[in-house]
Amino acid sequence: MTHDLIISGGSVIDGTGSDAVRADVAIDGERITRVGDLSGVEAARTIDATGKLVTPGFVDLHTHLDAQVGWDPEMKSSCYHGVTTALMGNCGVTFAPVSAKNHRLLAELMEAVEDIEADAIMDGLPWNWTSYGQYLDAVQALKPGINVVGLAGHSAIRFEAMGDKSMDEGVQATADELDHISRLVRESVEEGAVGFSTSRFLGHKVPDGRLTPGTWADLRETDAIQRAVVEGGGRGGLFQVAPDMQSRRAVEFEMFTQAAEHGCQVLY
Repeated sequence: MTHDLIISGGSVIDGTGSDAVRADVAIDGERITRVGDLSGVEAARTIDATGKLVTPGFVDLHTHLDAQVGWDPEMKSSCYHGVTTALMGNCGVTFAPVSAKNHRLLAELMEAVEDIEADAIMDGLPWNWTSYGQYLDAVQALKPGINVVGLAGHSAIRFEAMGDKSMDEGVQATADELDHISRLVRESVEEGAVGFSTSRFLGHKVPDGRLTPGTWADLRETDAIQRAVVEGGGRGGLFQVAPDMQSRRAVEFEMFTQAAEHGCQVLY
């Protein structure tokens, strides 16, 4: 039998925790078809991995490649290190869902939090979406070199629902605004987001010195969001948090507990 590709002579680490073993790996199409001693077996292409590690692709659960994918669809900072799946949209800072009037605001939020220049973000992305599903379509059209999944961010969603006051300390969502937030979360997950992200970290500030939308959200709001994540995609949806474990430790733990009880997987 002739294979499309054989990676030969490497130390194979299978991801189960087992020790590395010397083995050859055969690939046909997009599937691994044999692992073992393939001496004498023919292949259209052979890669000599002697002295190297052969591993499953790494999944990076915390990236901020949301803008970089626009000008570097190969996502070199990840793929060059063996990452084959990257989770974008962490820390509540994402580019969807968004109204056209708020494009610049979300770019400036990303600059403030992650030090990626807003002008580069505005120029590097097509900004041809409003919903989260349309955003994922736009990312897919860029033909990223690795698998990309995303979280719907609190900053984008809370600002859409509450406007500028979403960043004011002590201001909580009204009943109508909370319904709006929940709807946007649920729709985003239904359209392909793998969950939701928020930042409670007191170092994440917007250009005028206030903290990012979502920082001051109470447990009533986060509870509604967690329910919307599950309603949109079922149990197991991600709830990612950059927490404030200094001044609000007890509240943060209660938020984590609520998320788990609703059926979310908590990342922080």
